[in-house]
Amino acid sequence: MLSFQQPNFFGETTLSRYSDATQTLESAFLAVVPKPKKNKPPSKAEWAQALEQFNTQARAVRTQYRLGLLGRAIVAYRLQPRLIAAGYSPDVVRQILFSMVLHAFVG
Repeated sequence: MLSFQQPNFFGETTLSRYSDATQTLESAFLAVVPKPKKNKPPSKAEWAQALEQFNTQARAVRTQYRLGLLGRAIVAYRLQPRLIAAGYSPDVVRQILFSMVLHAFVG
């Protein structure tokens, strides 16, 4: 009897590496970026400082998990719904991820 198996292009370790990198970035983001408040939005200086810290940590995650081009795209794609679920608006998440890709994931 013939048995057809679907090829595992990425492998178990690669997929878990992407999941670990996504979890690490989510934790870093939630620790650094201020949670949006209805009565008092964060100042531009607070946002700039938080984004700089987050981008620095994102660069470290990129090298720590040895994320290639495809890995960076997968991590950014997986991070988006997690940040929206954490209470950030989709527009803010889009801008933050765009900033992360440009400042930490390119190069």
